[in-house]
Amino acid sequence: MRLLVSFLLAGLLITDGEAQNWHSPHPWRADAVVDGRARDYNNEYFLHAFSYRHLLDHPSPLEEGIRGTAGSLTSDRLYMDFRYHQSFAFDNPDQAFTLDIQRAEDFDGSYDRQLVGFRQAVAQRWQLSLQGDVFSDKSLTDIYFGARRLHGEGSWLQLSLVLPNAYFNDKTDSQSELIDEPRTLFVQWHQQHSAGASTSLSVNHSPDATLNDRTRGDQVSSRQTRVALSHRTQIGDWQWQADIHGERTRRQHQLDEAVNPQAFRRDMASLTLAMRYLPHRWQPQMGARYFWLDEDGWFGRELNGSGEVRRQEPMLFGGISLSLSDTQRLAPTVYLSRPRVEQTVNSQQWRDRDDNDFVGKLSVPWHITVSKQNGAILSIVPSMRLHRFAFGGGNVQLHWPL
Repeated sequence: MRLLVSFLLAGLLITDGEAQNWHSPHPWRADAVVDGRARDYNNEYFLHAFSYRHLLDHPSPLEEGIRGTAGSLTSDRLYMDFRYHQSFAFDNPDQAFTLDIQRAEDFDGSYDRQLVGFRQAVAQRWQLSLQGDVFSDKSLTDIYFGARRLHGEGSWLQLSLVLPNAYFNDKTDSQSELIDEPRTLFVQWHQQHSAGASTSLSVNHSPDATLNDRTRGDQVSSRQTRVALSHRTQIGDWQWQADIHGERTRRQHQLDEAVNPQAFRRDMASLTLAMRYLPHRWQPQMGARYFWLDEDGWFGRELNGSGEVRRQEPMLFGGISLSLSDTQRLAPTVYLSRPRVEQTVNSQQWRDRDDNDFVGKLSVPWHITVSKQNGAILSIVPSMRLHRFAFGGGNVQLHWPL
């Protein structure tokens, strides 16, 4: 926890790239708290995931448009972070239909959201919204209430309340029950300082909730807090970027087959700093990243086992941008990391690990402008591993501002 606080304070003193799904509401999920994390991370997992982050600025996580990235983590697993977000104005410009389709993953697994809703402008500076992630099984529907206060050009304060599985106890056809109903609170502050400088702070908090899942034989109480801070600015000829993420998750499981409760704890933090020299025709970029993940306890029904996982991953990365034509460019980038992994798990599905080996990757993004009018870019990204002679996975990205 001290390390998480240190990262957050450091981010306030330092001056967006990796934001992904951290800057939007992330509500409580029943499958996450009951099943938990299903996959065993190898020593390359977070190197690949970071190299597959969104490489282009527009649309940003806060703008409307299509943002999609997908890449191979292993021969049978795909990393994906996709969002299509657009508003459709009525004849009355103060009103709009909103559509927000998401597919991504967190530390507990993959998830999909299809939010449909309505937005109403009030008194020039306020926007009120109502959205729903609606399912044919009504017990699974999430309801989103939102209020946004606009201040200045491109700046706002957003408050959202999410009611996950809002009708679960009334509509479910199972014997399961929400004893303490979940709520998720989301707060976002975004300040557009100038055309090239902005700061975004997002806090996502799901307080104590308890689900008695009689199908899985688990009564689980959980709470989670996630924080993301992104800052971008330009100082002289240098463009600076910083991203800070932190998560604190706590769960208490009372299993049908166990007499004593089984606890689970996850603490995670990451800090990414990058700078780019703009005047040079190659626009060289360099950066550093530190990733820390600390998990222990009973991991959930998917694993049906307990253990400890400690990861510390410092990374350096750097690259250049080479123009091939008016519509194409290459951006070769090298990633170098030395993950320290200590893992002990009492399950045959995962292996014990004690890794401290160098891992590296050469990624060669090929950015192709597919619509000049909209600024849409398709990116094809082959890569090679540097710590052993092998293919490093393929990545495809699409960024289409709307």
